[in-house]
Amino acid sequence: MLRVAERYFDAALAAEALRVQRRQQEAVERALVEVRDRFKLGDVPVTDTHEAKARAEGVRAEVLAAESALQLKRSALADTTGWSDAQMQSLPLPDGATPQDVAALQQWLADVRSSNLQLRLLAATTEVAREEAAKHSAMSSPSLDLVAMAGQDRLSGSGAYGQASNSLNNSMIGVQLNVPLYTGGYRSAREQETLRLADKAVADGDRHAQQVAQATRAAWLGLTVGASRLAALDEALRATRARLEATRLGRKVGDRTTLELLNAENDAAAAELAVQQARIALLLDRLRLVALTGSLDETQLQLANAGLQALR
Repeated sequence: MLRVAERYFDAALAAEALRVQRRQQEAVERALVEVRDRFKLGDVPVTDTHEAKARAEGVRAEVLAAESALQLKRSALADTTGWSDAQMQSLPLPDGATPQDVAALQQWLADVRSSNLQLRLLAATTEVAREEAAKHSAMSSPSLDLVAMAGQDRLSGSGAYGQASNSLNNSMIGVQLNVPLYTGGYRSAREQETLRLADKAVADGDRHAQQVAQATRAAWLGLTVGASRLAALDEALRATRARLEATRLGRKVGDRTTLELLNAENDAAAAELAVQQARIALLLDRLRLVALTGSLDETQLQLANAGLQALR
């Protein structure tokens, strides 16, 4: 479920990036046409036309790269979900709603230690390795077995003195104690091998526990800091849009250069994508945090889905 969510948002963000870059391309091309017209009238120097042309070609290259990236992301999503191209034409993005309150980090770490599926699997693997090592220890070498046997032999035939037959019944039940005196070093070698495998299982469990704890801290910090970061990026987006409008007006009256206008267009597009990336990161961090506790289910996905809105 987490892998599907990650691939979904990869494709959704790639589609949004392409939309923003195409819009930027239209703005830069309009600026290029305007600069060329003003150059013909002698209102701007030739360097403005070169700057606008260079930026237009650069944006065109970025659009082509964004189209390729979108195709790759959609292919990965289709491989995971089996969706058709028509189903992937509109992929909703987070609407930027304020995330729910997050429990304390220590509570999440405790839940992860007790419920993480991978940690539970590694704990079971460690226990199996220890039992395997105990099976080959000296204390486990003697064995006491219950044995039983039943058999019957029957012989019959005829000869010069007539016919004859003979039968023998044999049965036994008891216990048998086996105490190996020497196994050629096999048992001790197997014991050492299994003890080292048990040590390896313990080390693997400790290493993975540290990795899971670090992933939990990263996701928790992403949620707790992400809300403030998203608010700051929203403010930055509004500021860059205001700066863009002011730069356009200044360019019309001759107070701003073409390069300043192009830079403002680029900054506004980058700020818009940064906001979407932050929104997606918040949603994915919550899903990752829930997945680390082993409680990611359809209910959690429905909650995430409720926070999506259609593309503009």
